[in-house]
Amino acid sequence: MTQAELELVAREMRYIGLHYSWNELFAFAEDVVGSLANAYQILLRSMARSSTVSSTDPGDTQELVRDKLAKALTLLTSEAWLAKWESETLTENNRPGTQGVEDSRFEEN
Repeated sequence: MTQAELELVAREMRYIGLHYSWNELFAFAEDVVGSLANAYQILLRSMARSSTVSSTDPGDTQELVRDKLAKALTLLTSEAWLAKWESETLTENNRPGTQGVEDSRFEEN
């Protein structure tokens, strides 16, 4: 992401912070974190499936994306939440009949 793109994101975040109600801010945060968590889990599932199948891509791109998503999620939530999502994903991946099932929920326990 370029500096100009980061500035646009920051400007949009400031606008949202100044103009949204508390309920809208919480819904927005839930949508953002939920979307990132869902993308992270889909990527983990994909990586788990592709690790059993030989590929021409050594996985560097997937690992880079995974690391960037993990960093964003950790900054927005915590390492504990990241570990929870990763654990859920890997558990789902090992259950018969659940591979490829996408779960877009974001709820707090």
